Amino acid sequence: CILAWGAWAGSASAFTPRTRDTVVEKSVSLMPGALARQLRRNTRALHEGALSGLDRTGIHRELPNSDLAGRALESEVKRTIELLDDHAPMREVVRAFGRLAQLTTDLSFALNVSAEEPREEQFFDDFALFVERKLPKIAVTFDGYAEPHLARGDLPGFAAAIAATARRDYGGIVLSYFPVGRSRHPSDFDERSVAFAAASLETSLAVTSTARVWLYVWQHAGGDLTGTPFLESARWADPFAQDERNR
Repeated sequence: CILAWGAWAGSASAFTPRTRDTVVEKSVSLMPGALARQLRRNTRALHEGALSGLDRTGIHRELPNSDLAGRALESEVKRTIELLDDHAPMREVVRAFGRLAQLTTDLSFALNVSAEEPREEQFFDDFALFVERKLPKIAVTFDGYAEPHLARGDLPGFAAAIAATARRDYGGIVLSYFPVGRSRHPSDFDERSVAFAAASLETSLAVTSTARVWLYVWQHAGGDLTGTPFLESARWADPFAQDERNR
């Protein structure tokens, strides 16, 4: 798994394909009208990109070399913008958007961005499946497009921030599987549990992060932002800057 915020190492599993598909679908609903239409029109290519290199369990067969995650994201963003600028076939462009979703989703999974617990292999896949089972109960929240690293074009910093946010859930997940001083109980995984809260937060983080990087690409390629949910036209020029009213 990812041993630090930016180091890809060996094989990694994270969210399952079903969870990844859900992240993609919810992220599409947060896009400007013109982009959302293309993503939906080429939905097969989008999901192919999001699941490329994965087997049915969500395990990476081949990670993007051994480079830093932030640099991998930066490279994929640059490539996707170039595809748009070069008027590449939309199917190819949309598949690249899917690959971006794979990267942001990987970074949003707490067990992918920390390896502090030596027993992690005992529950890594189980927690991914737990998130999938709870998807119907998870109310995904969107934190908006404002993001300081994207506002200044710092994509490695953006990747680091996603991983740091995901890492906040790590300790709670570990304690759900290995409670201190007692045996594990079904209540450790019900809808009021820390594990469920972590599943909800990480799914929401994946959606928010994917929507942000997609909008970043679209805006930097000169895409039309008309119809972007939760984004006033006054902010189209700089959608990632912090809204002064929320400071």
